[in-house]
Amino acid sequence: MSINSVVLTGRLTADPEIKFTPSGTQIAQFRLAVDRMKKGEADFLPIVAFEKTAELVGQYLGKGSLVGVEGRAQSRSWEGNDGKKRSAVEFVAMKVTFLETKAEAEKRKAEDSGGAPAGDDGGEEGGTAGDGGSDQEDPFG
Repeated sequence: MSINSVVLTGRLTADPEIKFTPSGTQIAQFRLAVDRMKKGEADFLPIVAFEKTAELVGQYLGKGSLVGVEGRAQSRSWEGNDGKKRSAVEFVAMKVTFLETKAEAEKRKAEDSGGAPAGDDGGEEGGTAGDGGSDQEDPFG
């Protein structure tokens, strides 16, 4: 028996990239900055989400968003334009949990852009986009 389960918490390094497969499946790709135990060190991990999870990630998350990701690791390989075989390991998000309130996100965005924070609407903490994993097709093939 083997277990392939991953739980990560971190911040998006950039806005998610939204794509669609030829069959119309929505995909969101982003990198998550995850702190290491040693202060000042982080890993920048590739995350991919499918279907409804991808839709919600694209709609509500952006650079700097604090999220929790539950899912699995997967490897894939392909042949590059130069004919060389390539491979990558990425993390498939089955569930994405928003870990900051709307007010906190707006304040962070305003501080990042050098502006004044928007009014606090007392937004609810978090939200979850989940169960959007798909094994049916290779979205990158």
